[in-house]
Amino acid sequence: MRLMRARLEKEEFEGELKELQDSLMSMKKQMPGFDEADSYAEDLQRCLGDIKQARTELDRQKVELNKKEEELQALRRASQVRESELRSEIDRLKDQSRQEKDELEMALEKAKQSSGGSSPLDQGSLELQEANTRLRERLTRMTRLHSSVPQSSEAEQALEDENRSLRCQLEEARRGASRLGKDRDELGQRLEERDLERDALRRGKSDLEEQKRLLDRALEKISKEMEVMLGDSRQSVQALQSQMDEYRERSRRDLQDAQRQGKDRLAELQRAQANLKTLQEEVSRLKKELLVCGEERDSAQLERDLLSSRLKHLESELDSERSAQTDRNRELRGLEDKVKTMEIELDEEKSSVELLNDRVARSREQIDQLRGDLMKERSTVHDLEMDKSVLERQVKELRSRVADMETQSRPSAGITLLEVKIQELEERLHSEEREKLSIQASQRRVERKLKDIILSLRVKALKRQLDESEGEVERLEGVRRKSLRDLEEQQELQEALQAKVYQTRRPVLGSSNLSSEDEDGFYDNNITSILTEGQLHTTNC
Repeated sequence: MRLMRARLEKEEFEGELKELQDSLMSMKKQMPGFDEADSYAEDLQRCLGDIKQARTELDRQKVELNKKEEELQALRRASQVRESELRSEIDRLKDQSRQEKDELEMALEKAKQSSGGSSPLDQGSLELQEANTRLRERLTRMTRLHSSVPQSSEAEQALEDENRSLRCQLEEARRGASRLGKDRDELGQRLEERDLERDALRRGKSDLEEQKRLLDRALEKISKEMEVMLGDSRQSVQALQSQMDEYRERSRRDLQDAQRQGKDRLAELQRAQANLKTLQEEVSRLKKELLVCGEERDSAQLERDLLSSRLKHLESELDSERSAQTDRNRELRGLEDKVKTMEIELDEEKSSVELLNDRVARSREQIDQLRGDLMKERSTVHDLEMDKSVLERQVKELRSRVADMETQSRPSAGITLLEVKIQELEERLHSEEREKLSIQASQRRVERKLKDIILSLRVKALKRQLDESEGEVERLEGVRRKSLRDLEEQQELQEALQAKVYQTRRPVLGSSNLSSEDEDGFYDNNITSILTEGQLHTTNC
């Protein structure tokens, strides 16, 4: 919003400057005098110098714009590299999750096979129970035989041997049944752990997909903002180019107008000189005719009437010049009021520009601080990635060791320790992933701050344009002062002409009582004074 307001105020200032220039040009056209050609030539030289300065400023702004475009391209390349790194990381995580899924599926198949083997265990337990019942029946039968058969040492020894063998078989069957029960319980626990791991992997996969979607959205937003910034920079360059073209066209038209006016004034000067020569010839001829014959006093009387009418005509011209002078003074007062208001507005703009300069300085300090923070965060990210790779290798080794231990027949305390260590490593991995997410959030904050800094740089460019417009206003103020000096000189010249007209009018009115000789001398003196005044006027011009 501040940029739009500053742009609108700049356009208003340019419109007012154009109006002031047009009004000054019209006043210059209305002012009489032949020395305006020199002032126009000086103005043209000044305009050419201003055009050269504007060209150099435009070239400098083009160089700055190219630098900004290069910086934008570097930022875009960095964002593309970051995007490729993130994509490779996502692909790696996908492959890892796929491998873990395959391992889980294999573990599930093994668990299913082991659960399928639980039915043979049940059958074995049933067979052991049947064998136990058979052994009990044999014991009862042996006891009956022992009671019926006469006691002999050999039979008793055989019965005891058979009894011991049967008891050993019974104990072995019991131990096998207890061992099979323990194996079944362990397989059930392992199945539950595999189910929990599979759920955790599913949740991790959904989290990774959500992170990928967030990264894609952030990249799209960054690309859109970069396109908007490039469009704004192109529009500003086009606006500056159009302003330069308008200024160049206006200066060319002013130069053509000045040349045309100079030619017109030269033609008027030549016509005035020709009229002066004809008047001198006419005076000499009149002198000769007055000396030749005095009968032409009537014609002299007619000439006196013509002079009186000419004086009246001069008076009417003086009145018209006075009215035109009052109009010019009124226009000058209006221009002075406009210039004062523009000076007040420029003071306000200066104060706002100073505030913007303070903000730019603070933003530069923030940029340096943010760059240091970014370098620290990058180093921490690199360290975390190295730790993550080391932990992943350790996890893989531990998993391979766990798989090797699982292939063995009997469990040991080392497996539990390895499982605890695996859990600790997985917790460390989760904590490192959280730290990575926090670092990414801080990087997004840094990018937002960089956008704010770019906006402040654009405000600084607008400040330079305002300084240029202020210089243009000062130049117009100098032109206005010069036009005021020219008007004062014109007023003094008009007052001198009015005094001379009054001096010539007073003897004309009192010439009715003069004699013929006095009239001849009076006419001669008036004619010579008028001729000398014309010569003085031409020399002044």
